[in-house]
Amino acid sequence: RVTRVQRLPAGARPSYGRRRALPHAATVAVVPVGYADGVPRAAFEAGLPVLVGGRPRPLAGVVTMDQLLLDCGDDPVQVGDEAVLLGRQGTASLTAWDWARTLGTIAYEVLCHIGHRVPRVPVGEEDRGGAASEEEVARCQGPPGGLEDG
Repeated sequence: RVTRVQRLPAGARPSYGRRRALPHAATVAVVPVGYADGVPRAAFEAGLPVLVGGRPRPLAGVVTMDQLLLDCGDDPVQVGDEAVLLGRQGTASLTAWDWARTLGTIAYEVLCHIGHRVPRVPVGEEDRGGAASEEEVARCQGPPGGLEDG
């Protein structure tokens, strides 16, 4: 979900390194997911989009450990709006194969890099609205302390 929305002027350079200026005034949406969750840092240069409002949105700045900044142009976006990195939103979709083509890899690598902080939702659980239970989320987070605990 979008956690912050801010209108920035043309020429603003959001995110670390200020690598690219916004070509136009834009609503920039922050999504709390980043390379610690499996979004490669190369996604910015490669042009990997994220779906918000049923449309693919380009990254407005480099991928950080915990955040993505999306260029939503002049479209209305609000805190709480759904952001989809893999999956469907309206008639638009992004698959692991889409990511792989954009990043120059294979879908299996994309899926294997999704971190333990990302809850897994079993397919076929639509009757619960697709939400993972607290037990499922805890199971996906792995052992406390990470790999060094064995």
